[in-house]
Amino acid sequence: MKRHILLIFSLLALSFNIKAQSAETMFKNAVEKLQTYDNIEIAFDYSMINTEVGIYETMEGYGFIKGDAYKLRIMGQDIICNGTTTWVYNADAEEVMISSVDKSDGNGSPLSIIEAYNDNITAKFIDENNGNIKKIEVKTLMSDDNIDRIFVSLDSKTLEIKEIHAFDRDKNEFVYEIKKFVTNQNLPADFFTFKESDYPDAEIIDMR
Repeated sequence: MKRHILLIFSLLALSFNIKAQSAETMFKNAVEKLQTYDNIEIAFDYSMINTEVGIYETMEGYGFIKGDAYKLRIMGQDIICNGTTTWVYNADAEEVMISSVDKSDGNGSPLSIIEAYNDNITAKFIDENNGNIKKIEVKTLMSDDNIDRIFVSLDSKTLEIKEIHAFDRDKNEFVYEIKKFVTNQNLPADFFTFKESDYPDAEIIDMR
């Protein structure tokens, strides 16, 4: 599930003329624009839906990304990554799990995840007549990737992303509604580093 949530950080930077480009070109330009930001702050509502088994879960998420580093708070967990090490704090268990980043297992930075989609996708516009809101459907060409397709809804005048829907091959739908999006803030040098002093009662479990 963390992989799905990380994907949200990678789809939030459209700054091009929507009428002048194909959907695939637009999506690839979005990735290039995303890489120009020094850092991103985002708040969003997250839902997981599976109608076949009666699952509908919704919650709030909040986080930051800077290059290979990110910090995320969702589902009672704080996830902190400095690019090489990941710390996951579970509030219910009062423990912190430490692990090394394994990029080959899909646990690299959110940018590396979306770059894989950028190189192996098809895209098309759908629902273009829905006022200012435009929707792009993106499908992966990688047979071993669990995410089957993504729908990105955006405002054609402001080019702000409003929602992202991701569908996996297990018929789960993951919905992200963007509530806040801020870029290029002045963050402390150690912002993406875990500090034990912030979690004084947590048990540290080092899995490296």
